[in-house]
Amino acid sequence: MSRMRYLLGDYTTEGGPGLVVAGPDGFGEAAPVVNPSWVATGGPGGVVYTTSETEPGFVAAWRIGETFTPEEVGTAQATGGANPCHAVVHPSGRWLLVANYGNGEGGGSVSVLPIGPDGALDAPDDIYELVGVGPDPDRQSGPHAHQVVCREGRVLVVDLGSDRVHAFDLGDDGRLEEVASTVLEPGFGPRHLAFVGDRVLIAGELANAVVTGEFDPVSATFALGPALPLPGTEPVDLAEMPDIGLPEDVPRPYPGAVVADEERGLVYVTVRGTDQVAVVDPVSTTLVRSVPAGGSWPRDAVLRPDGTLLVACQFGGVVTRVDPSGEEEASRVWDCPGVSCVTPLT
Repeated sequence: MSRMRYLLGDYTTEGGPGLVVAGPDGFGEAAPVVNPSWVATGGPGGVVYTTSETEPGFVAAWRIGETFTPEEVGTAQATGGANPCHAVVHPSGRWLLVANYGNGEGGGSVSVLPIGPDGALDAPDDIYELVGVGPDPDRQSGPHAHQVVCREGRVLVVDLGSDRVHAFDLGDDGRLEEVASTVLEPGFGPRHLAFVGDRVLIAGELANAVVTGEFDPVSATFALGPALPLPGTEPVDLAEMPDIGLPEDVPRPYPGAVVADEERGLVYVTVRGTDQVAVVDPVSTTLVRSVPAGGSWPRDAVLRPDGTLLVACQFGGVVTRVDPSGEEEASRVWDCPGVSCVTPLT
């Protein structure tokens, strides 16, 4: 195990400890923040940000001290939306952009929160309400923002609920202006995307598939090829899984994290339900291989310097080390109930 340390986010409602730093010598003291399902880095002085996936939703700023204990910076801020599930620091460093998933009826939105010189957050400058629906009555009765990505001057928002990727400009006043959107196949349910060079891969949570293509920063739209199905079409057995409000009959596995490997020109997609990591070539849009994640419900993953992955397996309550080449079996690294996010501490 390397000497690097990682920030783990988790669902405290599933027994998780809160925001915690994990390293080769175990865990630091946890910050008792509720349901920190996502952790974003990039704040001034190394400040990091957590999304509390609650209704209403909150975000908070944290500084990691010498003892690797998170210390809150300023006060937590309401996002103005429900169940924030992803966040990113804008390249300017001036704002935290937050994807509010919403609730069962939709209500997805994007919040823009100012970042102060010390990394503390202020109330949102803008809360952009998304609109649109999809054909899945359980998951697409309204918009569901699931990820925010900054690319070539645009703010891209992946909307699972309306089968769209929205593109925005962000003004100096911290307000979003939508300039374009790319529509995917009905019921695709886009969750996350990642770029490898000029190629993009978008994972469809509801379709259990990916599409690849290119992004045009001028038109702010994507040119995408046909969908590539991911491994697994069998129904997911929920008998031994926690009750977190999933439908009784989950029709197929759900893709989760999308991780770019620039050095190898590959993208890794975790697949919950079959508990696999799919290795995809984004140029030829082919499935190279699929390897076991080593735990139940792999929700997030991060690439390590040695080319292996750390995978946060939510229902298994474990972070595993996965070799995407398939040469080594997955191994357990840390136990963390309800773990949902693993992020390098930079």
